[in-house]
Amino acid sequence: MKTISKTKMTDMATEASSKSITLEERQSASQISLAKAAATGSHPLGSDPEARGALPPPPEQGVVAADPIAGAPASRLELVDLSLIDTNPYNARKIYRTERVSELAASIGAHGQEIPGVATQRNGRYMLAAGHYRLRALKTIGATHMALMIRDGLTDRDLYAQSFRENSQREAQSALDNAMSWRSLIDQGVYGSETEIAEITGISLPNVNKTLSILRLSPPIIELVSEDPDRFAMSVLYELALYEERAGGEKALEMAHQVLANQIGRKEIHEARENLLSPKIRKTKENSRQHKITQNGAQIGLIKEWDSGKVVFEVTLMDEQQRSALIYELRSRFGSLD
Repeated sequence: MKTISKTKMTDMATEASSKSITLEERQSASQISLAKAAATGSHPLGSDPEARGALPPPPEQGVVAADPIAGAPASRLELVDLSLIDTNPYNARKIYRTERVSELAASIGAHGQEIPGVATQRNGRYMLAAGHYRLRALKTIGATHMALMIRDGLTDRDLYAQSFRENSQREAQSALDNAMSWRSLIDQGVYGSETEIAEITGISLPNVNKTLSILRLSPPIIELVSEDPDRFAMSVLYELALYEERAGGEKALEMAHQVLANQIGRKEIHEARENLLSPKIRKTKENSRQHKITQNGAQIGLIKEWDSGKVVFEVTLMDEQQRSALIYELRSRFGSLD
């Protein structure tokens, strides 16, 4: 990525915010129309007049555009002062990676904000439904305005659903993001139960239950996971929570560090927990006592015995009569005669 100074990024962002924004509607039966803010003033297809003419002319800023999906609310594109924008209290994402903000800030500084956020108006202010990474990036480079697609009448549930859908299509939130946002939504009464969360997200109820259970992890582990949540899949965190209940926070934290270092995964944590539940009993090694069997001064066999009661008898008799007599005696001794 080309290195751009912060001063240069600020100048480019300021210039971008002063120019008109191009809105391209993606005509797909399965997608909501997308707005594109051409911050540099260049056309997305370049300077070729024929290519430019291949697209319908962009609507003026603030124009109301009906979405191609039947029944979807109309929306309008606006440039909004950052001071008037409030973050989504029901945002699906709770954890933001600093490096991602920096990368996006550099991109917006170089090319402008190409994709608007989504917001609704409440009490004269703009409540951001989706686009929080973009908002952070714009603030990083000192921009004053943000391109927003305004959708009126969004409910609290809509605010969550919008952010969840957009994140899933771009860079899905982590399991910890989901757990934190779902618990907040239920506690605040936006959704009444885990079943409703499952319905709106399309995630199975058992997985919703397991995801929420990871909040039982102790604060030091939650803090460690927050450093790089993408390394911790839901299944890993679920096993880690179960392991901590048995082994305690200190050992679970050690496990979490190993996950972060890519040294172990769900399988290893599960095996460690299973070993705590049903520890493997290691057999004590027994030493045998040996007794030689001799005949005419020569060794012809061996008897081995252990404290466990095991006895091994081995003898070589070349004489057939002696063999028959020994076998008869043993069978008589142990009751195996026919």
